[in-house]
Amino acid sequence: MLKAVLILNALSCAIFGALFFLKSEEVASFIGTPPVLFVQVLGAGLFINAILLTFTAFQSAPRRNDILFFSLGDAAWVAFTIILIIGNIWIINTEAIYWSLAVALFVGLCGLLQWMFAPKTEQQV
Repeated sequence: MLKAVLILNALSCAIFGALFFLKSEEVASFIGTPPVLFVQVLGAGLFINAILLTFTAFQSAPRRNDILFFSLGDAAWVAFTIILIIGNIWIINTEAIYWSLAVALFVGLCGLLQWMFAPKTEQQV
């Protein structure tokens, strides 16, 4: 089950990463007022995260600390999304708020499931 969640999270990161990087002006305009360069950098980071998630998903025994890294990253995504919405920072368009909350819910669920299915102890090599 861990592998499936990691792959689903990787797919999400790859899709949003490509969208943010390749269509950064359109994404920034839809969201509200984020700097276009920030959207591009975020897109590149998401794409790199997708590669790391995929690599981890196909390891025979993913390390608990690697899963913790991804779960904490997902938690940070959720926290920053909520902060930006509550603070009326960058995410200001009504439709973008709904989409951002939906994405944050999905990302948070991925992080929770990854941690729930993470190995209970580190594997000895």
